[in-house]
Amino acid sequence: MTERPLAYIVIPVHNRKVTTLNCLQHLQTNGDLQRYQVVIVDDGSTDGTADAVQAAYPEVVILQGDGTLWWTGGTAMGMEYAYRQGAKYIIWMNDDCMPLPGTLPSLVDFMQTHPNTLAAPTCYAGELDEATIQHNGFQNRQGCAAKPGECLEVNGMSGWCVGMPATVISHVGLPDTQRFPHYSGDDMYTLRATRAGFKAYLIGDLPLVLFGPVHARLHFKDYFRPGQTPAQILTALFWDKKSPYRLPTRFFVFIERYGFLAGLPLFLAKLMAWIWQYSKLQLEFWFKPDRFSMRSSV
Repeated sequence: MTERPLAYIVIPVHNRKVTTLNCLQHLQTNGDLQRYQVVIVDDGSTDGTADAVQAAYPEVVILQGDGTLWWTGGTAMGMEYAYRQGAKYIIWMNDDCMPLPGTLPSLVDFMQTHPNTLAAPTCYAGELDEATIQHNGFQNRQGCAAKPGECLEVNGMSGWCVGMPATVISHVGLPDTQRFPHYSGDDMYTLRATRAGFKAYLIGDLPLVLFGPVHARLHFKDYFRPGQTPAQILTALFWDKKSPYRLPTRFFVFIERYGFLAGLPLFLAKLMAWIWQYSKLQLEFWFKPDRFSMRSSV
C-alpha cells in the first residue's frame, strides 16, 4: 500500500503556463515534487496550462476551475481536496515562488515539532545575494518579516508560501471565498487561525525567492488610463476583484480585524479618504492627461 504524502502543496494558477512550469521544475530539482503531493488548481486557464502540466508532470494532481475561483477559491478547493485525501500538512504556494533546497522540508519539520502552528519562510524579491526581504506577516497593524536567525510570531500571514496543519480546517473551516475572493483571503484566514488558538511564525532561516515581477500594491493613479470613462475607472478601482481597493473586500477586512463597532467607522474614514483622492486624480486626469499617459500599460 502506498504511503500518503505527509504534506500537500496547493498552487492556484491562472494563465501563467510558463511560470507554473518553471515552478514545478524548481520543485522537482529540489526534490519537493517527489517528496510531497503537489496540487495545481487551474482556474479556467486558456493558455494550455493544465495540458502542459499533465504532460510534463503526470504525478501532479490537477483540479479544474471555471475562471471564477480567484486566489481564495482556488486555494480553498486545493485545501479541501488535500484534507479529504488525509493530508497532515497543507502548504500554500504561489507559482512565482522558488523555495530554496531544504526550505519546505524544514518548514514541515518545524510544524511537526511545534503542534498547532502555521509557519512561513522569509520571502525575498530579486537575486538572493541582492534581494529585498518582503513583508509576509503582520503583528496587529504592523507588517513584518523575519530576518536570518529570527523566528517571529505574528497574527497573520501573506499567502506566498504558508504551511499549516490540516487540522486548521476542522477548527476554522476553509478560506472565505465570498467576503475575500482574491485579496485578503490569505491574511484573514491566517488571522482566524491564530484567533482560534493556533500559533503563526515567520522563520528567517528558511529562504524563498519570488521570481518575476513582484506585484506591488497599485497606486490609485495606476487605474487612470487614457480612453477610460470615469465609470470604468471607478469599477476597476473599487469593484473589480483584482483591485486591492475593492470596497466590499475592504469593508469586511475592517470588520474582521476590528469588529463591527470599531471597524465600521474606520472603514468609512478610509472610504472618505479614497473618495477625496479619487476626485483629485479624476480632475487631474481630465485637465492634465499627459501625466497619466506613461501608466497606460499597467
